[in-house]
Amino acid sequence: MEKGEKQRAHLIDVARDLFAQKGYEATTTRALNQAAGTSDGLLYYYFPHGKQQILDTIVREGVVQRVDDLQLNLSAVDTPEALERKLTDFIVAVWQLFVREDNYQSFMITIRERMLLSDEESAWLARYTENIRTKLTDAFGSVVSILSCSKAQVPVLVDIMIALVQGTLYEQLIIQNKRNVEDAQMQKLQREIHLVLNSNN
Repeated sequence: MEKGEKQRAHLIDVARDLFAQKGYEATTTRALNQAAGTSDGLLYYYFPHGKQQILDTIVREGVVQRVDDLQLNLSAVDTPEALERKLTDFIVAVWQLFVREDNYQSFMITIRERMLLSDEESAWLARYTENIRTKLTDAFGSVVSILSCSKAQVPVLVDIMIALVQGTLYEQLIIQNKRNVEDAQMQKLQREIHLVLNSNN
């Protein structure tokens, strides 16, 4: 990593820590520069739009890109049990991203500062959700023969699975502040997925 990239990454790391501890509004650019050991000029060199651009970068690089890297390939799945395992593994993989402190901080900042995101970043998050929906729809389309629903019902199943992922993350990360997947939660998740996939049987 070159010197410029290191300085930019350092500013993001320091801002993430401060935003997570104090909140976006309470963190001034002066406090950010003091904590990072940098000057206003350097901060605005890397982030011409200042603090707002740093917030957008934390959301994009810290949460969305990491989750977007996850893939759900169901092409080799040939039984309902295998499908349940794959879906459980996928949700756990999303959850495991937040074991790392920087990912967890980015997630919490995104939730807490949602109203402060720029229009561009808000639109990007909406497109991201649609991309997840498309990936799940395509994945379920490859295993429609072992689903308990018709191809026309797949979008509804996808919506339910997205809600299950979001509910699990919010309950565990925000409400209970748990980053590691415990056995009890894993069993609960498996039961929920089983119920959703077999609801028409």
